Amino acid sequence: MRILGAVLAGGESRRFGSDKAEALLDGKRLIDHAAASIAPFCEIVVIVGRPGGVPDHPAPGLGPLGGLCGALAYGAEHGFDAVLTTACDVPDLPEALLSALVVSTPAAAESVPVVGVWPTTLAARLAAYLESGSPRAMRAWCEAVDAEMLAWPDPIRNINWPDDLR
Repeated sequence: MRILGAVLAGGESRRFGSDKAEALLDGKRLIDHAAASIAPFCEIVVIVGRPGGVPDHPAPGLGPLGGLCGALAYGAEHGFDAVLTTACDVPDLPEALLSALVVSTPAAAESVPVVGVWPTTLAARLAAYLESGSPRAMRAWCEAVDAEMLAWPDPIRNINWPDDLR
């Protein structure tokens, strides 16, 4: 199975106060931590929602679902079977969780559903879902496609505030 890795990085970082993707953690940008975390499970990793990267869905305000829509369209267009997603503010995912996700498509991490694996055959369905006015929450999308929600016993670090970098 050909898996495309996608780091969703199109958010506005309002809570963070500056460009979260560029924030440094242990001397390395958050976006680079996120990409490195999923890279062993993917053929390539792309950045979604940043200049020079894969574009989000063109409608504003769609959050991670807009990024997922762009990643699925890109993956389908380039012959990938699935897209493994994470967000730029999730710097260190457990390998065992990622291993479990990639064999359970569609699937998402229960505590951080932006981390998931999605078959590219869902590209048109997600575009239609977004056009229909359905809820813009990742959990609602997971329910709509009956994604397996994988519980993880340990907390998954999500950087929302500058203090979270400590």
